[in-house]
Amino acid sequence: MEQERIIQLLTRKLAGEATSQELLELNELLALFPEALYYEEVLNQITFKEELQEEIDIDEAFALHEQKYGHEFADNDQKLPVTNLKKRFVTRWLVAASLITISSFAVYLLYRSKKNNNVSYTPDMEIVCGKRMRKKIMLPDGTSVWLNTNSKLQYDDAMLSKDRREVRLYGEAFFDVAKDKKHPFIIHTEKIAVKVLGTAFNIKAYPGEAVTETTLIRGLIELSLNSDPQRKILLRAKEKLALKESVQNEPIDKTTAPPIHNKLVIENVEPVEISNKDYIEETSWLQNKLVFKDESFEELVPKLEKWYNVTFKINNKTAAGYRFTGIFENETLTQALTEMQIIRPFKFKITANDIVTIN
Repeated sequence: MEQERIIQLLTRKLAGEATSQELLELNELLALFPEALYYEEVLNQITFKEELQEEIDIDEAFALHEQKYGHEFADNDQKLPVTNLKKRFVTRWLVAASLITISSFAVYLLYRSKKNNNVSYTPDMEIVCGKRMRKKIMLPDGTSVWLNTNSKLQYDDAMLSKDRREVRLYGEAFFDVAKDKKHPFIIHTEKIAVKVLGTAFNIKAYPGEAVTETTLIRGLIELSLNSDPQRKILLRAKEKLALKESVQNEPIDKTTAPPIHNKLVIENVEPVEISNKDYIEETSWLQNKLVFKDESFEELVPKLEKWYNVTFKINNKTAAGYRFTGIFENETLTQALTEMQIIRPFKFKITANDIVTIN
């Protein structure tokens, strides 16, 4: 658990043994888990200052320690001056004391976290982005949100008065979250929850779709599955997580729902190079561009349907397997399909009720 890692790193920092890499990791974790600031407050009470060491009768305590455990360090420390041995003993004693105290806080904070997770979230504001629309909004805390087509965002207009800034997303959005260490920002979706403090990332979580994606551009975020909220996943800059749902086996009893298998895939975000230019596929929609790389026609259909607000029917199984890499920006649907025809042979027909048939 991240809380255990924070305690471990804080203890090493207290003992003066933390490396620069560990200190960097600690700062990232403390930024992600503001409640861990309680740990630091405890550490501020347990220091290696002269006044604290004066309160301890070092000579007496060290004598008792040496009498009981002297045989364990006699060989290793025989060349060290007695004053250094005493200093090491006091350091270890203080670290142990801090670890016990911090652990007590950890138990309390874990209980408080579980209690908070059980509190229902009831937003009072809702922003809806219709078909073939994209919209930028500013939340009360200063967070910028870009909503993609067919998406909806719910939030509490009084979020600044709450312990946590919470929103609920249906669809796709890009978030540039305003920094606030004391009030973590949490995005709820149908299948996952994302917790941040100040960072930029994209979430695609359309209801009913098998794949939910989170792409982190900068910062650090924590993800959890709604089906397993105690399981935490840390995502770092330029990383992408995809939750893919699939039905394992059809149940014999047709009245029961089939079992769902969740597959988590974490990978690096790689730019797509097209005509000597690099594009980030997951966030290209912010620049009004539809970018795709080595995707089958069948995989492209959901994206094309949202982009052009149409419904596809592929009757040609061979065409469904054709793979494409490209970018659409200002092309009409007819122009886009015609460009795809140049790469792979297929026929299409667009009806008056916006149904596209691929033959």
